[in-house]
Amino acid sequence: MYPPAHLAAALLVNEACRGDRPSAMAATLVPDLVDKTLAWLLGLTPSGRYMAHSLSAVALSTALVAVVGGRRRGVSFGAGYLSHLVVDLWEGGHVPWLMPFKRYAPVADRWQLGLSAKGFLLELASTLLLIRFARASLKRSAQGAPSPEQPPSMEAPFR
Repeated sequence: MYPPAHLAAALLVNEACRGDRPSAMAATLVPDLVDKTLAWLLGLTPSGRYMAHSLSAVALSTALVAVVGGRRRGVSFGAGYLSHLVVDLWEGGHVPWLMPFKRYAPVADRWQLGLSAKGFLLELASTLLLIRFARASLKRSAQGAPSPEQPPSMEAPFR
């Protein structure tokens, strides 16, 4: 999938747990930034879905974010990262969940610009959802209302 679908999924999951939006949005881009750079640009790995697309990468990076940024950011980061892996399963995608503990055959996965009808609808819906999130955030800012990134309140989980 393309970045709009990953970002929209991360934002939906993040809204459900009332987490830290910037952490969730950054996390959902990490697997592709790492794996696709190593594979497609540097030629160091056999596939654009490699180590950064595994549960061990989720666990290690989420633990690091939680230690450095706190529990709320860590939970949001982990949720955003996991949402990326789940969205990659759309239309039969391959995710090496258990790497490095299990071997996976490399998958030729160069980014292709063609989309199926289902893929196009997912990307369109994701883009519309991102526009809605952006408009709502701008409206809250203009009204001076606190954003979800404001300091924690006692009634909200993971804050």
